[in-house]
Amino acid sequence: MIKRINSTGRRRIARDHVVIEVFDDSPRSFNASIDLAGFDAPAEAAVVLEATCAGSNTISRFEFGTVGEPAPQKRRILQDLHGENVFFSLKVIDRSERLGRLLGLAEHIRPLKGGAKTATGRKGILPVEKADLGDELWRLEFRVEDVFLLVNERIPDLADRVRFDAALYSLIYPSIIREVLYRAFDEQRDSDEDDERWPTLWLRFAHRLHPEQESPPEDEDDEVRQEWIGEVVSAFCRDHSLREKFSQAAGGQGWEEAV
Repeated sequence: MIKRINSTGRRRIARDHVVIEVFDDSPRSFNASIDLAGFDAPAEAAVVLEATCAGSNTISRFEFGTVGEPAPQKRRILQDLHGENVFFSLKVIDRSERLGRLLGLAEHIRPLKGGAKTATGRKGILPVEKADLGDELWRLEFRVEDVFLLVNERIPDLADRVRFDAALYSLIYPSIIREVLYRAFDEQRDSDEDDERWPTLWLRFAHRLHPEQESPPEDEDDEVRQEWIGEVVSAFCRDHSLREKFSQAAGGQGWEEAV
């Protein structure tokens, strides 16, 4: 069970202070190198790493000693975290209080090294992850660190097809872009100094894609946002020739008249 933490007064820790390598053994495990030199915190403050992955609500916590006496937990097994996209959070916690006060935080840390089953570094603004979706083919999962395109793990090669199958790509990606940008406007209002958060990345992507290079509207009027997003989606479809690619990919499948 993850204990509650009082986050009042927390300070950011740069992600490059943590280097993580994941080993795709059975079970999967990891090593982490943490450098807190120069971070002003009591020597007895606890150092903790938390791991999770897309498509799962599981959070695994690992004790790494204290600021004054780093001591990595011996058993660093990523239990029940089977997704390709694994990410970590580093927390420095003052445990002199009952709930513990969060003194420092580094979020959205991706492994620098990993095996064939683990994504390393940033993989674009829409990482794809296999998940148990029942009879649903795909779903968007919004997390603090990223937006993920979850695809049904029971359908062979679906994760590759959503990237490279022109007919499937043409059908789903305009809707994905529209949904993510709507959400990005709401999330961006709570943005902090971290320019790597997904709302910032997606709105930056949309700004470049807009046919007139117009910045995201600051007006909170929904119609203004809808118009801007619609222009971005239309530009995406036009730039990628989606109608033409869909027609070519669907040829011989009885869909020619529909397009």
